[in-house]
Amino acid sequence: MSVHREYRKPPVVEALCEMYFEGSEWDDTVIGRFYERVKADFPKKRQQEIHEAQVRFSPAGEAAAGVRRLPPRMQFLTQAEDRMIQIGCDLLVVNQLRPYASFQEWENTLYEALKVYQELVKPRTIARLGVRYIDRVIIPVPTVRMEDYFTLYPEIPPALGAAHGAFMLRVEIPTQRQGHRLLVTFGSAPPEQASSMAFLLDFYDVVERGGEVTLDAVRNDVRVAHENVIEAFEASITDRLRTLFEPEEKQA
Repeated sequence: MSVHREYRKPPVVEALCEMYFEGSEWDDTVIGRFYERVKADFPKKRQQEIHEAQVRFSPAGEAAAGVRRLPPRMQFLTQAEDRMIQIGCDLLVVNQLRPYASFQEWENTLYEALKVYQELVKPRTIARLGVRYIDRVIIPVPTVRMEDYFTLYPEIPPALGAAHGAFMLRVEIPTQRQGHRLLVTFGSAPPEQASSMAFLLDFYDVVERGGEVTLDAVRNDVRVAHENVIEAFEASITDRLRTLFEPEEKQA
């Protein structure tokens, strides 16, 4: 019997699922038709410009840096701007912003958005799916011993002293679920008050896929990815930190 913790004050600032497809029947009418299907719940819309940094090397070995403009994404938001759907050619993203309620609530939005996207652009295959949780952890003291709150943290050689400043760690962690990769990023963040410390924990589970886009396959991948993220989150923090989130334990 496993323990699934729920928190009255979860540190989640954003949760999202992104799906990359191949072979979509995309045209200039998709955005308008998609909006007509979702505007009752997502009345706000805006366009996001995407730019990608590039470095090119000449035959002589000289480097030239530049920025490439990618096709824009269209974003549809709730009136409160606490949930968002993003679409583009071969792309669907569903974001849950603050306040974070539960996985089940925004998961349902994902499948509803996927149904509309499938009906409009008929993607041939799903290439990649990712589930990401970004947590902002606020500790209400000016200094901390990392090991009191986290099991994942930078270790400094004794010759350099025990203290350190801003940091960022990124590591890929193997999972027990076939095909899934879990990327964990942990770093310091600007505090909201001088008397506190802030940290970002970023968990991203990605699975490479091929084949037909089916709701059952997507649902299975999403739930496995979510389990991987939750397990990694719980393994990365201590009970002392959990008390700040006010846990409510439920047996499952």
